[in-house]
Amino acid sequence: MEQEIVNGPPSECKTDIYIESQTYGEVDPLLTSSSPVYRENYKQRDINTSLLATPLRIDYTRTFVDQQDCKTYAQLIVTDPKNPYIIGTQITYDNTGSAGLKAKIIDVVISRPSTEPQFNATKTLAHVGAEDWSVIVRAKQDSRDLLKTVANSYLDQWSGNDNFALPWGTPCARLEGSESYTEECQPVSLNGETNTDRRYVIDEGLGAVSVFSKGGSDGTLLDIHEFRLVQGKLRYVHHFTASDAASVV
Repeated sequence: MEQEIVNGPPSECKTDIYIESQTYGEVDPLLTSSSPVYRENYKQRDINTSLLATPLRIDYTRTFVDQQDCKTYAQLIVTDPKNPYIIGTQITYDNTGSAGLKAKIIDVVISRPSTEPQFNATKTLAHVGAEDWSVIVRAKQDSRDLLKTVANSYLDQWSGNDNFALPWGTPCARLEGSESYTEECQPVSLNGETNTDRRYVIDEGLGAVSVFSKGGSDGTLLDIHEFRLVQGKLRYVHHFTASDAASVV
């Protein structure tokens, strides 16, 4: 029986134009509104002098689509030995007006060797490329509320405010930078600090959540988290770090 495909990106709500812009280092006018907000590592920048204006040889992409909030998330992996990156990008679209859907906010968090203790883009690519992120049939999808609750509860473990029993899958694989832990997803070291300023993209069709957040005692450590929930159980947890103190380009 053919698998039912649901919650795929609507034609006007894809990240293709963003990925193409990043590949060529040219901001496509079809991508953004006339005055988009562009942020790199939580700091506002001129989009025309940002990383988006630098051509990158992208080896891997994955996209989540948040139908309710009109947002997308794209993970980009660049294994170029001279300039390797793991990039998470959340885009919020303006769905008003007659010009079609345009990006009004682009949030980019960039992990690289100087900010990620366990950075190896080639190893990360090997791990994520072997995972199953296929679309979940509608009858087996988890609710938006559950997906967000699980993501928040995972992050709340660091501050000890988690009041929700996390539904660990068996197996459940956790990826920290480029290091994969396949026995379980439970983090070993919790520092007692709160993850703040969380930004979400939730895709029920993939059972997926992207969360950007700030951590560390002074809030300068930035985190990309990706979660995959299948029939109520955590299947994958990815975590990459960056820093708002680092200049990207």
